[in-house]
Amino acid sequence: MTEAFLSLLQWPAAPRHQPYHRETNHTMLKNKHIIIAMIVAPILAVIAYLATDALVGEKPQAAAAGESYSLVTLPNCRYPSGHCTLKNAEFKLDIRLQPAAQSGPWRLLVDSPHALQGIKVALGPATAEATPQPLQAVADNPRQWALTLPRPPEQDDLLRLVASAGDALYYGETTLAFMDYETSFGEDFRSQ
Repeated sequence: MTEAFLSLLQWPAAPRHQPYHRETNHTMLKNKHIIIAMIVAPILAVIAYLATDALVGEKPQAAAAGESYSLVTLPNCRYPSGHCTLKNAEFKLDIRLQPAAQSGPWRLLVDSPHALQGIKVALGPATAEATPQPLQAVADNPRQWALTLPRPPEQDDLLRLVASAGDALYYGETTLAFMDYETSFGEDFRSQ
Protein backbone atom coordinates (compact mmCIF):
# COMPACT_ATOMS: atom_id res chain seq x y z
CA MET A 1 0.00 0.00 0.00
CA THR A 2 2.83 2.28 0.66
CA GLU A 3 4.17 1.65 -2.78
CA ALA A 4 0.83 2.55 -4.30
CA PHE A 5 0.67 5.64 -2.16
CA LEU A 6 4.15 6.69 -3.20
CA SER A 7 3.35 6.14 -6.81
CA LEU A 8 0.41 8.53 -6.41
CA LEU A 9 2.70 11.17 -5.02
CA GLN A 10 5.02 10.89 -7.97
CA TRP A 11 2.76 11.98 -10.72
CA PRO A 12 4.58 12.39 -13.93
CA ALA A 13 5.29 16.01 -14.81
CA ALA A 14 2.64 17.59 -16.98
CA PRO A 15 3.70 17.73 -20.58
CA ARG A 16 4.70 21.16 -21.76
CA HIS A 17 2.15 22.80 -24.00
CA GLN A 18 3.14 22.36 -27.56
CA PRO A 19 2.24 25.14 -29.98
CA TYR A 20 -0.66 24.44 -32.30
CA HIS A 21 1.67 24.78 -35.15
CA ARG A 22 5.26 25.57 -35.65
CA GLU A 23 4.80 28.87 -37.47
CA THR A 24 2.97 30.69 -34.66
CA ASN A 25 6.12 32.26 -33.29
CA HIS A 26 6.35 34.45 -36.42
CA THR A 27 5.55 38.11 -36.04
CA MET A 28 2.25 39.55 -37.17
CA LEU A 29 3.87 41.57 -39.98
CA LYS A 30 5.03 38.41 -41.69
CA ASN A 31 1.44 37.30 -42.19
CA LYS A 32 0.43 38.07 -45.78
CA HIS A 33 -3.25 38.48 -44.87
CA ILE A 34 -2.44 41.20 -42.32
CA ILE A 35 -0.20 43.03 -44.79
CA ILE A 36 -2.84 42.96 -47.54
CA ALA A 37 -5.50 44.18 -45.08
CA MET A 38 -3.24 47.06 -43.98
CA ILE A 39 -2.82 48.12 -47.61
CA VAL A 40 -6.42 47.69 -48.75
CA ALA A 41 -8.24 49.21 -45.71
CA PRO A 42 -7.07 52.84 -46.23
CA ILE A 43 -7.82 52.62 -49.94
CA LEU A 44 -11.34 51.38 -49.23
CA ALA A 45 -11.82 54.15 -46.64
CA VAL A 46 -10.91 56.86 -49.17
CA ILE A 47 -13.17 55.32 -51.82
CA ALA A 48 -16.05 55.15 -49.31
CA TYR A 49 -15.49 58.80 -48.30
CA LEU A 50 -15.57 60.00 -51.91
CA ALA A 51 -18.57 57.82 -52.81
CA THR A 52 -20.54 59.10 -49.80
CA ASP A 53 -19.75 62.70 -50.75
CA ALA A 54 -20.83 62.08 -54.34
CA LEU A 55 -24.11 60.45 -53.30
CA VAL A 56 -25.11 62.60 -50.33
CA GLY A 57 -23.17 65.86 -50.76
CA GLU A 58 -24.81 69.08 -51.83
CA LYS A 59 -24.33 69.86 -55.50
CA PRO A 60 -23.13 73.40 -56.27
CA GLN A 61 -25.69 75.45 -58.13
CA ALA A 62 -25.35 78.66 -60.09
CA ALA A 63 -26.76 81.77 -58.47
CA ALA A 64 -30.33 82.35 -59.60
CA ALA A 65 -31.52 85.81 -60.57
CA GLY A 66 -33.63 87.43 -57.89
CA GLU A 67 -32.26 85.24 -55.07
CA SER A 68 -30.21 86.36 -52.05
CA TYR A 69 -27.07 84.62 -50.83
CA SER A 70 -25.13 85.20 -47.62
CA LEU A 71 -21.40 85.83 -47.67
CA VAL A 72 -19.07 84.09 -45.22
CA THR A 73 -16.47 86.17 -43.39
CA LEU A 74 -13.02 84.63 -43.89
CA PRO A 75 -10.43 84.54 -41.07
CA ASN A 76 -8.46 87.55 -42.36
CA CYS A 77 -11.37 89.75 -41.18
CA ARG A 78 -10.75 88.88 -37.52
CA TYR A 79 -7.23 90.27 -37.11
CA PRO A 80 -5.35 93.39 -38.29
CA SER A 81 -4.58 92.15 -41.80
CA GLY A 82 -5.40 95.30 -43.75
CA HIS A 83 -8.17 93.66 -45.78
CA CYS A 84 -11.22 91.44 -45.34
CA THR A 85 -12.61 88.81 -47.68
CA LEU A 86 -16.29 87.87 -47.86
CA LYS A 87 -17.03 84.75 -49.90
CA ASN A 88 -19.81 82.47 -51.13
CA ALA A 89 -18.60 79.62 -53.38
CA GLU A 90 -16.93 81.35 -56.36
CA PHE A 91 -18.25 84.82 -55.51
CA LYS A 92 -15.74 86.86 -53.52
CA LEU A 93 -15.40 90.45 -52.29
CA ASP A 94 -12.14 91.89 -50.96
CA ILE A 95 -12.66 94.91 -48.67
CA ARG A 96 -9.98 97.42 -47.66
CA LEU A 97 -10.03 100.66 -45.71
CA GLN A 98 -7.65 103.26 -47.08
CA PRO A 99 -6.45 105.51 -44.26
CA ALA A 100 -6.83 109.23 -44.43
CA ALA A 101 -3.84 111.23 -45.61
CA GLN A 102 -3.22 114.38 -43.57
CA SER A 103 -6.57 114.22 -41.74
CA GLY A 104 -8.47 113.72 -44.99
CA PRO A 105 -11.42 111.36 -45.41
CA TRP A 106 -11.10 107.59 -45.20
CA ARG A 107 -12.04 105.47 -48.22
CA LEU A 108 -13.70 102.08 -48.33
CA LEU A 109 -12.49 100.02 -51.31
CA VAL A 110 -14.14 96.82 -52.58
CA ASP A 111 -12.59 94.59 -55.25
CA SER A 112 -14.28 91.63 -56.89
CA PRO A 113 -13.21 89.15 -59.57
CA HIS A 114 -16.82 89.33 -60.86
CA ALA A 115 -18.45 92.33 -62.49
CA LEU A 116 -20.87 93.88 -60.01
CA GLN A 117 -24.03 95.83 -60.76
CA GLY A 118 -23.82 97.81 -57.53
CA ILE A 119 -22.86 97.78 -53.84
CA LYS A 120 -24.37 99.41 -50.78
CA VAL A 121 -22.79 99.50 -47.33
CA ALA A 122 -23.95 100.56 -43.90
CA LEU A 123 -21.15 101.40 -41.48
CA GLY A 124 -21.77 102.24 -37.86
CA PRO A 125 -21.90 100.94 -34.30
CA ALA A 126 -23.23 97.40 -33.96
CA THR A 127 -26.00 98.59 -31.63
CA ALA A 128 -27.36 101.25 -33.99
CA GLU A 129 -28.84 101.13 -37.45
CA ALA A 130 -26.75 102.89 -40.09
CA THR A 131 -28.02 104.35 -43.34
CA PRO A 132 -26.90 102.36 -46.41
CA GLN A 133 -24.71 104.28 -48.84
CA PRO A 134 -23.97 103.27 -52.44
CA LEU A 135 -20.39 102.79 -53.61
CA GLN A 136 -19.21 104.22 -56.92
CA ALA A 137 -17.35 102.22 -59.57
CA VAL A 138 -13.70 103.30 -59.85
CA ALA A 139 -13.02 104.55 -63.40
CA ASP A 140 -16.21 102.80 -64.59
CA ASN A 141 -14.66 99.43 -63.72
CA PRO A 142 -17.45 97.12 -62.44
CA ARG A 143 -14.86 95.11 -60.47
CA GLN A 144 -13.57 97.99 -58.30
CA TRP A 145 -15.78 100.13 -56.07
CA ALA A 146 -15.05 102.93 -53.61
CA LEU A 147 -16.80 105.11 -51.05
CA THR A 148 -15.49 108.15 -49.19
CA LEU A 149 -16.54 107.69 -45.57
CA PRO A 150 -18.27 110.59 -43.82
CA ARG A 151 -16.43 109.89 -40.54
CA PRO A 152 -13.32 107.99 -39.47
CA PRO A 153 -14.15 104.32 -38.86
CA GLU A 154 -13.62 102.62 -35.50
CA GLN A 155 -12.65 99.00 -34.92
CA ASP A 156 -15.90 98.33 -33.06
CA ASP A 157 -18.01 99.48 -36.02
CA LEU A 158 -20.00 96.92 -37.96
CA LEU A 159 -19.84 96.89 -41.76
CA ARG A 160 -22.98 95.57 -43.43
CA LEU A 161 -22.74 95.07 -47.18
CA VAL A 162 -25.07 94.13 -50.06
CA ALA A 163 -23.68 93.54 -53.55
CA SER A 164 -25.59 92.85 -56.74
CA ALA A 165 -24.14 90.64 -59.47
CA GLY A 166 -25.99 88.79 -62.21
CA ASP A 167 -29.34 90.01 -60.79
CA ALA A 168 -28.62 88.12 -57.54
CA LEU A 169 -27.95 89.75 -54.18
CA TYR A 170 -25.05 88.87 -51.89
CA TYR A 171 -25.04 90.15 -48.32
CA GLY A 172 -22.70 89.93 -45.36
CA GLU A 173 -21.37 91.73 -42.32
CA THR A 174 -18.10 92.02 -40.45
CA THR A 175 -16.42 94.11 -37.79
CA LEU A 176 -13.54 96.41 -38.68
CA ALA A 177 -10.89 94.48 -36.75
CA PHE A 178 -9.02 94.15 -40.07
CA MET A 179 -8.76 97.89 -40.75
CA ASP A 180 -5.24 98.35 -39.34
CA TYR A 181 -2.41 96.50 -41.03
CA GLU A 182 -0.01 95.23 -38.37
CA THR A 183 2.94 92.87 -38.56
CA SER A 184 5.26 91.56 -35.91
CA PHE A 185 8.13 93.35 -37.70
CA GLY A 186 6.59 96.82 -37.45
CA GLU A 187 6.92 97.33 -41.21
CA ASP A 188 4.33 97.75 -43.93
CA PHE A 189 5.06 95.12 -46.61
CA ARG A 190 2.10 96.08 -48.82
CA SER A 191 4.09 98.66 -50.82
CA GLN A 192 6.87 96.21 -51.71
